[in-house]
Amino acid sequence: MGKLMSARFTCLAIALSYFIISGLWALFADRIFSVLLNQPELAECSTSLSHWFFIAVSTGMLYWLLRYWDAAVTDSQESLRKVNRSLKSFSECTKALTRTDDEEQLMQGICRICVEVGGHLMAWVAFGEDTPEKKLRPVAHWGAEGCFLDSLNASWDDIERGQGPAGTSIRTGKITVFQNLLTNPRYRPWKEVAEKCGYASCIALPLIEKGRAFGSLVIFDEKPHAFDREEAELLDELAGDLSYGIKTLRLKTKSKVEMEERLMLAAVTDQTSDGIITFDTQSTIQYINPSFEGLCGVPASEAIGVSIHDFECSQRNPAFYRAILGVFASNKVRAGHFINKKRDGTEYDIDARISPVFGDDGQVVRYVATIRDVSQQVDLHRQLRQAQKMEALATLSGGIAHDFNNILAIIITNVEMTLEDIADDSPLRKPLELILKAGLRGKNLVKQFSTISRQSEQPQQPVQIDSVVEECLNLLRSTLPTTIELRKQIDSGLGMIAADPTQIHQVIMNLCTNAGDAMSDHGGILDVSVSGVQLNEKDIERYPELKAGKYIKLVVVDTGHGMNREVLERIFDPFYTTKGHLKGTGLGLSIAHGIIKNHGGHIYVNSIEGVGTTFVIFLPQIAGDESQKIEPLAVNNDSGRGHILFVDDEEDYVAGMQVALERFGYTVTAETDSQRTLELFRKNPEAFDLLITDQTMPQITGFKLAEQFLEIRPELPIILCSGSSPESDSSVSPQRAAAAGIRRVLMKPVERKEMHDAIQQLLNRGTDGENIDC
Repeated sequence: MGKLMSARFTCLAIALSYFIISGLWALFADRIFSVLLNQPELAECSTSLSHWFFIAVSTGMLYWLLRYWDAAVTDSQESLRKVNRSLKSFSECTKALTRTDDEEQLMQGICRICVEVGGHLMAWVAFGEDTPEKKLRPVAHWGAEGCFLDSLNASWDDIERGQGPAGTSIRTGKITVFQNLLTNPRYRPWKEVAEKCGYASCIALPLIEKGRAFGSLVIFDEKPHAFDREEAELLDELAGDLSYGIKTLRLKTKSKVEMEERLMLAAVTDQTSDGIITFDTQSTIQYINPSFEGLCGVPASEAIGVSIHDFECSQRNPAFYRAILGVFASNKVRAGHFINKKRDGTEYDIDARISPVFGDDGQVVRYVATIRDVSQQVDLHRQLRQAQKMEALATLSGGIAHDFNNILAIIITNVEMTLEDIADDSPLRKPLELILKAGLRGKNLVKQFSTISRQSEQPQQPVQIDSVVEECLNLLRSTLPTTIELRKQIDSGLGMIAADPTQIHQVIMNLCTNAGDAMSDHGGILDVSVSGVQLNEKDIERYPELKAGKYIKLVVVDTGHGMNREVLERIFDPFYTTKGHLKGTGLGLSIAHGIIKNHGGHIYVNSIEGVGTTFVIFLPQIAGDESQKIEPLAVNNDSGRGHILFVDDEEDYVAGMQVALERFGYTVTAETDSQRTLELFRKNPEAFDLLITDQTMPQITGFKLAEQFLEIRPELPIILCSGSSPESDSSVSPQRAAAAGIRRVLMKPVERKEMHDAIQQLLNRGTDGENIDC
């Protein structure tokens, strides 16, 4: 107001001065000119009324012009001040945009500049929430502490509380100016708060990204009509820069997060056990991780930049290569199981997934293949299948062994007695000897089946395995061709194993003989090693059939022709052989497998075609002394004496064994009914010196019959015979039989001499005889 009064007084003073000067000029101008021109008559002229009128009008016009000029200058200065203020704000905001890395700090800084530099009363930034309510959320402000924003409750929806400047600018995407908040009806919901805070006008500038307003910069001023067109345009540019700054910071934050994720992903990719390989759209390898290097056997330096068509791993593994080409052609994900080979020829099983990677435009930008080594799982499944086959064989052999052994017993017993009865030069002797030979072969075959299916329990003793290996290698040196080099590595101080040395000898000879056959054409190296190992909990993850502890490890390695996957799947199957007709029975490895299992160990095999085969055997180590031995039982070949009670439900077998035992000199009472046999014994238990009973009989089994006999006469020697194995019938296991008081368990078919020896030992030694399992 003072500036306005001063401007008016200045204009009035200038006008009055002009009027006085003009009046004096009108009064004295003629006299002055008469003197100067020396013309006295001019002094007599009088000033007309029109002159004074002109002076008065011109004075008024001069005053008006001066007032108009002053107002224009004042307006120009005010506008220039506002522009300078806006430009300074714009400059400070530009600095903030270039120096701030945080979105919230940037918005807070812009609000501060609008207030402190721009001279406005308050500034805040609102974001429109994409919710059904479409609420406005304050994210930054300056100059609004404890005022207005606390109770804003505004929206950007087209409702009453969405008609404010911020909501309108977000909804329309245009600058919204309220020049007088107190009189604008659209601002009615917030009129009282604005008046309390001293807000008179405001401008809302939309923040736009990708053509859509996501927020608004709102500036309040204490004066009405505080925002003219020029300032609005400058502030609009400021809002545009703020939008760009927010977008840039978000992209920068997103890029930083993506970079961190990529670095983390790269670290995970490098450290994962899964193999990863990527290709570009031209089939060129871009990356392989260390796990893929280890699986494929090709270092990254030899793979990156190489076409998949020329890649060494592709050439070795055509099925996997064709799967990759299929994905290239179809741009569809493909997954499957493959059997690949390493550079050294070792086969390994993988589960692979090959996928195209699409860009934002929907086009393929690269391809990635992930592979997982599942060799261990496949090997475990193979072992499970092998165990299931062995169990099936055990069930089968257990089912037929009893009846088959009874048949063989009848044949062998009667042929042996017939051969004793005929002359040496009888034409029947040779055919009968062939029949006996066939019967004994059948007996051995049933025994082998029991070994294969782990149903044969042979007497075991502490064995120093290195001596058994040495003995086998000494035998092999004289039988292997000179083109095969025999190597051995046997650690000193090996522990003992509980084993049947004959069966362990059989296993070693079988493996080494097979190795020699595999190298017979071109020669090679047969390497046999024996060592002591300690398997911990982690080790037995690879050997699920073993327990943690100390083991003797026997390894047989040859450099023969090797075996493919199909052969490896079946090498332990009975009667499976690759040696051709008349060159092998196909039982050797099956028997070896059964022997090792029966000794509580496990046998593993690995083979590479054209490289060779490796067999690894683990046998549990025991604490023992080399001097520990089991003394063989003495056999008394004297003529038989004593009364034997013999019972079996097979009439033909009973008839044959009765004659055979009587020929040895025994008195034999033979029965085919277990119940009648028990009644006969009860009548006169002291009449018999020994009971021989079959296990599998109707009414009463041999085991139950023996228990009832021993209740009547505890010291009676009893021999239990069975065609079944201990695993299919636990009653015939030597341990359970011994616990029940049964002196011997004999497995059918029992030869006459075997039976005679057992009877002699029991009758001659009485209760001193030891239980054995023949």
